[in-house]
Amino acid sequence: MQKLSTFTTFSSGLGSADMKRCASSSFKFFFTSSKGKCQKLEEALKSDSGTQLNVLRGDPFVRGGGSGFVSGLSFLELDNPAGNKQRYSSWAESVTGLPQVIKQKLTPLYELVKEVPCASVKRLYLRQALEEYLDEFDPCHCRPCQNGGIATVEGTQCQCHCKPYTFGVACEQGVLVGNDAGGVDGGWSCWSSWGPCVQGKKTRRRECNNPLPSEGGRSCIGEPSESSPCEHEELEHLRLLEPHCFPLSLAPKEFCPSPPALKDGFVQDEGAMFPVGKNIVYTCNEGYSLIGDPVARCGDDLQWLVGEMHCQKIACVLPALMDGIQSHPRKPFYGVGEKVTISCSRGMSLEGPSAFLCGSSLKWSPDMKSVQCVQKEAPLPPAVPECQRWEKLQNSRCVCKMPYECGSSLDVCARDERSKRILPLTVCKMHVVHCQGRNYTLAGRDSCTLPVPTEKACGACPLWGKCDAQSGRCVCREASECEEGGFRVCVEVDGVEQTMSECAAGALRCRGQDVTVTSTGPCAAGTP
Repeated sequence: MQKLSTFTTFSSGLGSADMKRCASSSFKFFFTSSKGKCQKLEEALKSDSGTQLNVLRGDPFVRGGGSGFVSGLSFLELDNPAGNKQRYSSWAESVTGLPQVIKQKLTPLYELVKEVPCASVKRLYLRQALEEYLDEFDPCHCRPCQNGGIATVEGTQCQCHCKPYTFGVACEQGVLVGNDAGGVDGGWSCWSSWGPCVQGKKTRRRECNNPLPSEGGRSCIGEPSESSPCEHEELEHLRLLEPHCFPLSLAPKEFCPSPPALKDGFVQDEGAMFPVGKNIVYTCNEGYSLIGDPVARCGDDLQWLVGEMHCQKIACVLPALMDGIQSHPRKPFYGVGEKVTISCSRGMSLEGPSAFLCGSSLKWSPDMKSVQCVQKEAPLPPAVPECQRWEKLQNSRCVCKMPYECGSSLDVCARDERSKRILPLTVCKMHVVHCQGRNYTLAGRDSCTLPVPTEKACGACPLWGKCDAQSGRCVCREASECEEGGFRVCVEVDGVEQTMSECAAGALRCRGQDVTVTSTGPCAAGTP
C-alpha cells in the first residue's frame, strides 16, 4: 500500500513479526499500542520518515480510483485510525467508477459483443467477416517453402522464413544441419469450399499435400475435415427469437456457385464468394501443363463462362498415397526412366511392391494403387459417451444442441417466460432450450400459429409418416408401425391423458384425431 524503508526494522531492532503484531489487520494501519516494542516501532517510523509528528508519509502503490482519493493514501495518522480507515474506504468506493485493467485475457473479437441490443446477430455477422478475412490471407495459398521453411503472408505477399543455414526466396539454397536435417514435414492445403447443409451442419475438407510429408517427415497436425452450424439456419432461428433485429428486408447480392473443378488443376487464389463479373484463373498441378484459356468469369445469369481447357500430363506424378507411406526420392514429378522406392513409417508394414518405374506412357510400373501400409496393432477406440436426444457429441462430451438441429418432432405452442411471447416450437426444441437454461412452458394450441401440415415426397417423411411407393408421397403410419418413436410425451386423446411416443401421437393426429400435448415428458405417476 505504501512504500516504507526497510531500514526501519533494522534500526529499531524489530522484525517483520513485531510489525505485524503492532498493526491491525482490517484497514486500521499502524494502530500501535503505547507500550514496549510497539512504542519503539512508532518512534522508529517517525525517525525514518523524517518527522517527529504523528503523521507517516509514503508513496501509495494503487491503481484506479479518483486522484483526489489516491492522494489521501500518501500519509497515515498514527493517532487517528478512524481517519485512516475513512480515507481508504473512500478510495476503494471510487475504484468502481474509475477502474483500471490489471489482468488481460485474449479472446476472439466477436466474443466481446455482449450486453448490447441484438448482440447475437452482431456476433454472428462479425464472426463471418473475420473468418472470411482469415481464409483470404491464410498462408495455405502460398507455394511451399523448401528446406523446411515456413510460409507466411505479410500484407498481401507470401514470404518464406528459412531455418538456420538456409536462404533464398524459397529457402532453396543452403543445407539443413543438426536436428533440422532429414525429411520434409507435411503441410495443410487450403480448406475446400463449404459443402451443402445437411441436418443443420456444413462440412469442408483439406489435405496434407502442401507439401506431402516425405523421407520420414512428420504428417500434418490436426483434423482433415471440420463441421460448422449452417449460418442461414442460425439466422432464421435468431430472426424468430429477435425479429426486431431485422428491420430491413435487404435483397441479397447475386453470387455464382463455386467454380467447376479442373482435373489435375485448381483455381489460383480462390476466394469464398464470387459476385457477378468476377474473373478467376485456373492452373495445373506440378507435372501437368494447361492447354486452353485459363480464365473463367461469373456471368450475369450466375453461371460460369468457362472456355475449353485441360491439364496435359508432361511427367510422372506420384498419386495421393495413404498416410504412413513414404517415397524416395521425393520430387514434384519424375522423368521417363526414373525410379521411386516406397516404404512405411515405423509400426506399419508394406503390402505390395516397393520399387516403381516411370514408363514412356507417363504411367508408373507396376501400378501404385495396390500399395498400402497395414498397421500392426490397431489402437482401441476411445469410449464415446451416450448423449440425450437434445444433446450432441462435441470434443468427446455431450453438449446442448441448437434448436435448428432438431429433426422431425411434434409442433407445440410455447411461452417464453422472460419475454411472455408465445412462439411455435416443437417438443425437441422445447427440450433443447431447457437444456440451454431458458424457461419455456407449454401453451394452448390455439395461442399461436402452428405450421400447416403439407403433403411431402418420399425422402422427407416426418417421424409419423412412411413412404407410399405407388404414389411416391408420404402417408400416415399406424401407431403400431412406429419404430423410432422420438420423445415420450404426455398427450390428451379424447379427454384422457396418456403417455405415448411422438411417433404414435403424430400418427393419431395425422389421421385426424384431436391430440393435445400436455407435457414434453411422460405423464405423472398413476396416469396410463
